[in-house]
Amino acid sequence: MPSPQPDMDIALSAEAIRVRLDTRLLGCELHYYDEIGSTNDEAVRLARAGAPDGALVIADHQVAGKGRLGRRWFAPPGTALLLTLLLRPPLTPMLAQRATMVCTLGAVRAIAALTGVPAQIKWPNDVV
Repeated sequence: MPSPQPDMDIALSAEAIRVRLDTRLLGCELHYYDEIGSTNDEAVRLARAGAPDGALVIADHQVAGKGRLGRRWFAPPGTALLLTLLLRPPLTPMLAQRATMVCTLGAVRAIAALTGVPAQIKWPNDVV
């Protein structure tokens, strides 16, 4: 079982993430990239190819990240945890948007509880 205290000296890698996941659904299939166009685009591609709910796409660097309204989104290598989690809940678009906000709030609270680092939400679903 993973330690409840994070090891801040661990380099981001698929194996470092995999050994710390204590889950049956979220992250059940892990796709890690040092560099990728967009985690979201890759998750869409994987979904169309039949990837299961809970598939997780993580990257250290995105070269074609997109924000709201198609705006370009950039984070220098090694400065952000960039991820997309594939879920297909049977929700209306309105409820799916709310679920995204609840998940983002959960991530902020978990980061604060596990690391002591205060995190904030940059609407609608970025954690900073």
